[in-house]
Amino acid sequence: RRMYALEPGEVSNVFRTKYGYHIIKVHDRRPTEPPIRLAHILRSPRGGSAEARQFLDSLRTKIVDGQISFSTAAKTHSQHRKSAMKGGSLGKVNVRTLPAPLRKAVVSMDTVGSVSNVVKSRYGYHLLKLTGRQEQKSFEEMYDKLKARLSGQSRTERRKRAFAREVHADEGVTVDTARILEATGTASIDSLARPLLSRTDSATATSPRVATLGDSTYTLNQMAHHLMQTDGGAQMTIGELIESFLTEKAIQYAVILQTQHNSALAKEIRKYREGALLFRYMQDSVWTAAAQDSAGLRATYRQNRDQYRFPARVRTIVFRAPADSLLHPHKRAYEGGRSLRATVAAATEDSLVSADTVYVTDRSGTVYQKVRSVDDLESVGPTSKDNEWLFMIRDTRLSPQPKTFEEARNSVVQDHQQRYEQKVIRRLRDRYSAETYPERLRPPFGD
Repeated sequence: RRMYALEPGEVSNVFRTKYGYHIIKVHDRRPTEPPIRLAHILRSPRGGSAEARQFLDSLRTKIVDGQISFSTAAKTHSQHRKSAMKGGSLGKVNVRTLPAPLRKAVVSMDTVGSVSNVVKSRYGYHLLKLTGRQEQKSFEEMYDKLKARLSGQSRTERRKRAFAREVHADEGVTVDTARILEATGTASIDSLARPLLSRTDSATATSPRVATLGDSTYTLNQMAHHLMQTDGGAQMTIGELIESFLTEKAIQYAVILQTQHNSALAKEIRKYREGALLFRYMQDSVWTAAAQDSAGLRATYRQNRDQYRFPARVRTIVFRAPADSLLHPHKRAYEGGRSLRATVAAATEDSLVSADTVYVTDRSGTVYQKVRSVDDLESVGPTSKDNEWLFMIRDTRLSPQPKTFEEARNSVVQDHQQRYEQKVIRRLRDRYSAETYPERLRPPFGD
């Protein structure tokens, strides 16, 4: 939600989520496009691209002339089995998620029921039919639905606020609204609280007190920090900020009161806090610090260079395509005497075929293992893998060899983190004189 409070070109303050710390920059705004309903007929080239295109051209003429319906044509001729069974229907489609060639064709189709010209994509040739367009509804038309949705989403929030109000009534709460308004430079609690975000960057230790709950006092900086950590905080009004802040503090206050009278709860909360603190300490002092220690990483690499090695590998050229028929011409040409280099060059000219290099080891996927048992420059396939087909040519076997620092970096970081962790643990033991007695531990199963 923070991004919606920014204008194009603006950069957000630093904020934290469960994934880490973030900064957002908004480059542009575009109106939301409503989804459409789309159907298609797909033909993958078999033997030659011209044949597939001519077939769909002829089929389109029959559809437009009314000789056959689009649905019947899709069921009979489409090679996309999943949609063919449904008359070519792809259901609701977000235009922006379509491949570029299809997206361009759909944008030019204004009338529901219109059929596109033949469109080429990496999967083959398509005929597209716009079967429906969902019009963008106005805010007034969507008001009741949005209200119901928000009500359902905020049920837990309403319970939290109701509980917080009970705590406020029992313990007493005060808010210095005038001081908060003065700090934001506004005259109404309906104004946005965004000016407070600048206080999170301030190094000032002192901060005016703006609220109390029971015997606890809260400062303006604490409220600003709450705003920064709240998802959508930049959109909150001052009134919403005050309510959100005091709701959170009321729940925390109630938990503290409970722990004072419930030793079991206090123990569980202490364990949780200690675990969270330990994780945060290890993250900041070990994992992140070790990963950013460039000199230490290179020293670890030099000291253990012999451990960072590639195993025996088979360098393999893998050709991929959505249909096996697209790979057979390349297979026949290669086995007929075309060189590996020429085969790769020919494949890269075909928009429906891709070629890349895979280093196959004994740990590689099952589909790649066949190339380990053939001779150099022999081919394997086409064979299917997930939703694509592979044609593989074994290039050569590579003996085990050392990795460069960059090639071994992930392993080096893990090893350096382990050493860093042991160093930190030793430092903590020396500082706090920790001592353990493992011999006193009870075995899991006694006599």
